[in-house]
Amino acid sequence: MTNRGRAGALAAAAMLAFALAPLSAAAVPLPLPNPREAAPTAAADHVEAEFTVFVGGFLFAQGSLTATISGPDYRLNTHLSTAGLPRAFYEAEFKLASTGHLEDVRVKPAVYNSDSWDKSSARKVTLSYNGDGMPSLTAEPPYEPGDLGDVMPYQQLGTQDPVSAALVPVVGDGNPCDRSIPVFDGRRRYDLKLSYAGEIKMTPRGLQAPVTAIACNIRYVPVAPIERRKFTEMLRQNDSMKVWLAPFDGGRVYMPVRLQLRTPLGGAVMELTRVSESKLGEKSATLSQSSDRPD
Repeated sequence: MTNRGRAGALAAAAMLAFALAPLSAAAVPLPLPNPREAAPTAAADHVEAEFTVFVGGFLFAQGSLTATISGPDYRLNTHLSTAGLPRAFYEAEFKLASTGHLEDVRVKPAVYNSDSWDKSSARKVTLSYNGDGMPSLTAEPPYEPGDLGDVMPYQQLGTQDPVSAALVPVVGDGNPCDRSIPVFDGRRRYDLKLSYAGEIKMTPRGLQAPVTAIACNIRYVPVAPIERRKFTEMLRQNDSMKVWLAPFDGGRVYMPVRLQLRTPLGGAVMELTRVSESKLGEKSATLSQSSDRPD
């Protein structure tokens, strides 16, 4: 394969990682008891985490996330960049943030910000949501008119941004996998359909204590525009995507600790490598840390 071909393959895999990163770039306080029995007093208000993305056994990307839940309100901030050898071929960084509030099993974003760049382009995007859940888009530089015409207003109503899609609220002993998450990122509208795949006690890489997680199968369903690009078709036809969810905020919200899927370059795995938790205004306590965390 030529250098140009390698760069193209790496860029495609990076796009795949970035498209699904918000789903796995989330943090949970560990350790916790069985997620269906977690006590509200066990949860932290503020969590900081670091995570990695490995593709074909090689480090591909790394990032960090902070999550704060205060009553019904949430704030999420995440940073993701290519890492290791792939960064020499495809250098890119994403900074994403979302604020909003929770209503029972619904996530209602208020503002979403995305600041992304690579060597050939850069763009800042903001989605501001009104009281009915309709997003208003601003972008700098602006999108071309043809980039936005295929997502109708009714398809955008009641959607979540890509970062808030990491929050999976439940009521009582509800199943976090029993749902379809409608996502709109400013250009693309798609559903993430979760289905229950079982419960397992696992210790993600770098975590010192096991956690009982709920495994969900994921189906990526494009809504608009219906693209025929290889990247979109690969996500749509991928039947091996799976996420492991663990409880946060005393079991009221679930977030991912691990995500895996198949790519043309090999299996891709996103996993937490460090988690720290604290109450608001208190010094954080590191719960777990990977000894081989990339610099």
